[in-house]
Amino acid sequence: KILFDLPRILSKEYLLANGVTFKYGETAASFEKENGAVTKVITNKEAYTADDVVIATGAWSKEIAALVDAKISLMPGRGYSLTLENSIYKVNHPMILAEGRVAITPMDGNKIRFGGTMEVVPTTAKPQYHRIEGVLKAVKDFLPEFDIAKPLEEDIWYGYRPCSADGLPYIGKIKEYNNVVIATGHSMMGLSLGPGTGKLVSQLINREPTSIDIKSFEVE
Repeated sequence: KILFDLPRILSKEYLLANGVTFKYGETAASFEKENGAVTKVITNKEAYTADDVVIATGAWSKEIAALVDAKISLMPGRGYSLTLENSIYKVNHPMILAEGRVAITPMDGNKIRFGGTMEVVPTTAKPQYHRIEGVLKAVKDFLPEFDIAKPLEEDIWYGYRPCSADGLPYIGKIKEYNNVVIATGHSMMGLSLGPGTGKLVSQLINREPTSIDIKSFEVE
């Protein structure tokens, strides 16, 4: 079991204890195929023999899926965030400012994160750091006492959400190769839908009936 650049959401200790190997700094470059199956994952450093392959590469899934001849309609949706440490401002619970399209998240007791915006752009597009101004304005509109100055560019984080054409995720096997499962396109709901998606992927890999009908999530 090999995971490339998995966000550290699960306990790393748990995964290591259950036979998972992490490979950092490696990029999946191609796949070796034989008799209707992918037999190897080839990275920029190594080639790995595969029984089953799961493509769950977020906003980069369209390009990786194309390497196994699967076409999916997906675009990155870029968001921006700012994290304050030891801030004078405090919130006790996560908040979503629905009209302002901003999420506020207290973290680790002494941090607070403000995030939002949605730019549908390629991952190669130059970041527009001024977009954080709209996030901070929305925060000020709802919480007038939060007087937060625009940070330096190096203090602004941005990342990409995998957005499907119809808003539904892609979860399932592909037609061309019988041991490839794709799980992507969760847009802004990845953390929420991750556990359920993981369960479905596990069932697909183990050739078990899925817990729910996944026809709506057909990859192709």
